Amino acid sequence: MAHVLSFAMQKGGVGKTTTALNVGAILAAKGARVLLIDLDPQANLTQGLGVDPSTIDYSTYEVLVNPEHGTAFATLTTPFGVDLVPANLDLAGAELELASKVAREQLLRKALREARTQYEYILIDPPPSLGLFTLNALAAADAAIVPLQAQAYAFRAMPQLEVTIDLVREINPDLMIGGIVCTIVDAGTNLGRSVERQIRTRYGDLVFQTTIPRNVKLAEAPAAGEPISSYAPGSAGAGAYRALTDEIEARYGR
Repeated sequence: MAHVLSFAMQKGGVGKTTTALNVGAILAAKGARVLLIDLDPQANLTQGLGVDPSTIDYSTYEVLVNPEHGTAFATLTTPFGVDLVPANLDLAGAELELASKVAREQLLRKALREARTQYEYILIDPPPSLGLFTLNALAAADAAIVPLQAQAYAFRAMPQLEVTIDLVREINPDLMIGGIVCTIVDAGTNLGRSVERQIRTRYGDLVFQTTIPRNVKLAEAPAAGEPISSYAPGSAGAGAYRALTDEIEARYGR
């Protein structure tokens, strides 16, 4: 059975999509069967894997509208070893369209029933906001992995995410925070070091030892449509994501 992990943070620009994409690609390079699911209408995860959203036949929109058909019909293979259920702009209007659906927060959970038996990891990238897509991601997940920028405003967003997870436990009682990763860390500043210390003091062993540095190559890779492990395998960002992936694999296994 797959480990289903949702990368969640109700604030943009914290490295959520970058983390989902790169962890997925590195897990696949290590031999795991990995499915990535893009639940964000902006389709950044999709584009970060070199897929043009305007060219796809099916997306997560069709998956949510027709959950009884599963995900296989919308799944693409990528050159990076991971499978992808892509997103496109069709998803933008889906919240209103799905508002009248029964159990609308559990559509993705229903759609993933078969995929859970076919993959070792299913990684979900929802939007950086609280809405139907984020609720679907958390309702379908075993755990939330939280990319948390070592910056004061991001740290203050954590309580809001914790409240959301508590609410989702009403429909997914086993949901937990599976780990927190400090991202975009500037170890050369007192503020960065101070915020990281606060995060580790407050959340203890939930925080992965690996931190993701502020790194130019990490910013360039999505524009090239490649994971960092392909775009710049010798970069500090690639090394950090390999170490983080090792920690995730040690925590969850295969």
